[in-house]
Amino acid sequence: MLRMRAASLADYRLRTRDGREEYGLAATSLELRGNVTLYLTKFSGCIEGLLCVTFSPDGLPAPPVIPPFVFMTRVSAEQALVTSDLIVTDGLRLEAS
Repeated sequence: MLRMRAASLADYRLRTRDGREEYGLAATSLELRGNVTLYLTKFSGCIEGLLCVTFSPDGLPAPPVIPPFVFMTRVSAEQALVTSDLIVTDGLRLEAS
Protein backbone atom coordinates (compact mmCIF):
# COMPACT_ATOMS: atom_id res chain seq x y z
CA MET A 1 0.00 0.00 0.00
CA LEU A 2 1.32 3.43 -0.97
CA ARG A 3 -0.26 6.67 0.25
CA MET A 4 0.36 10.10 -1.23
CA ARG A 5 -1.24 13.50 -1.76
CA ALA A 6 -1.06 13.31 -5.56
CA ALA A 7 0.16 11.19 -8.47
CA SER A 8 0.60 12.12 -12.13
CA LEU A 9 0.66 9.35 -14.71
CA ALA A 10 1.31 9.67 -18.44
CA ASP A 11 0.32 7.03 -21.01
CA TYR A 12 -1.70 5.12 -18.38
CA ARG A 13 -2.82 1.59 -19.26
CA LEU A 14 -4.82 -0.86 -17.16
CA ARG A 15 -5.52 -4.42 -18.31
CA THR A 16 -7.84 -6.92 -16.67
CA ARG A 17 -9.26 -10.29 -17.62
CA ASP A 18 -12.77 -11.51 -16.91
CA GLY A 19 -12.85 -15.08 -18.12
CA ARG A 20 -11.40 -15.23 -21.64
CA GLU A 21 -11.88 -11.60 -22.62
CA GLU A 22 -9.29 -8.93 -21.86
CA TYR A 23 -10.46 -5.41 -21.10
CA GLY A 24 -8.44 -2.25 -21.02
CA LEU A 25 -8.63 1.29 -19.78
CA ALA A 26 -6.12 3.77 -21.18
CA ALA A 27 -5.55 7.50 -20.80
CA THR A 28 -3.12 10.03 -22.19
CA SER A 29 -2.81 11.43 -18.67
CA LEU A 30 -4.22 10.52 -15.29
CA GLU A 31 -4.04 12.87 -12.30
CA LEU A 32 -4.90 11.55 -8.85
CA ARG A 33 -5.35 14.22 -6.17
CA GLY A 34 -6.27 14.33 -2.50
CA ASN A 35 -6.00 11.24 -0.33
CA VAL A 36 -4.47 8.86 -2.88
CA THR A 37 -4.00 5.23 -1.85
CA LEU A 38 -2.59 2.56 -4.16
CA TYR A 39 -3.00 -1.06 -3.15
CA LEU A 40 -0.38 -2.96 -5.13
CA THR A 41 0.76 -6.57 -5.30
CA LYS A 42 3.90 -5.69 -7.31
CA PHE A 43 5.54 -2.38 -8.21
CA SER A 44 8.62 -1.63 -10.28
CA GLY A 45 10.22 1.44 -11.80
CA CYS A 46 13.37 3.50 -12.06
CA ILE A 47 13.92 6.19 -9.43
CA GLU A 48 15.04 9.42 -11.13
CA GLY A 49 15.64 7.23 -14.21
CA LEU A 50 18.79 5.77 -12.61
CA LEU A 51 18.10 3.13 -9.98
CA CYS A 52 15.59 0.48 -11.10
CA VAL A 53 13.86 -1.50 -8.34
CA THR A 54 11.01 -3.99 -7.93
CA PHE A 55 8.96 -4.26 -4.76
CA SER A 56 6.93 -7.45 -4.30
CA PRO A 57 6.12 -10.05 -1.64
CA ASP A 58 8.94 -12.20 -3.10
CA GLY A 59 11.47 -9.37 -3.44
CA LEU A 60 12.27 -6.09 -1.76
CA PRO A 61 9.85 -4.82 0.88
CA ALA A 62 8.57 -1.29 0.35
CA PRO A 63 10.68 1.26 2.21
CA PRO A 64 9.07 2.57 5.43
CA VAL A 65 9.73 6.21 4.46
CA ILE A 66 9.63 7.66 0.96
CA PRO A 67 10.88 11.19 0.20
CA PRO A 68 8.20 13.89 -0.29
CA PHE A 69 8.74 13.98 -4.06
CA VAL A 70 9.89 11.04 -6.18
CA PHE A 71 10.14 11.06 -9.99
CA MET A 72 9.96 7.56 -11.50
CA THR A 73 10.22 6.27 -15.07
CA ARG A 74 9.30 2.91 -16.62
CA VAL A 75 6.70 2.30 -13.91
CA SER A 76 4.79 -0.97 -13.94
CA ALA A 77 2.43 -2.14 -11.23
CA GLU A 78 0.02 -4.94 -10.50
CA GLN A 79 -2.70 -3.00 -8.75
CA ALA A 80 -5.62 -4.31 -6.80
CA LEU A 81 -7.30 -1.00 -5.98
CA VAL A 82 -6.79 2.76 -6.28
CA THR A 83 -8.68 5.31 -4.21
CA SER A 84 -8.47 9.08 -4.59
CA ASP A 85 -10.50 12.17 -3.69
CA LEU A 86 -10.29 13.38 -7.29
CA ILE A 87 -9.34 11.73 -10.59
CA VAL A 88 -8.80 13.92 -13.67
CA THR A 89 -8.06 12.29 -17.01
CA ASP A 90 -7.38 13.26 -20.60
CA GLY A 91 -7.80 10.97 -23.60
CA LEU A 92 -9.73 8.23 -21.78
CA ARG A 93 -10.26 5.08 -23.88
CA LEU A 94 -12.00 1.76 -23.17
CA GLU A 95 -10.81 -1.32 -25.02
CA ALA A 96 -11.93 -4.95 -25.31
CA SER A 97 -10.33 -7.91 -27.06
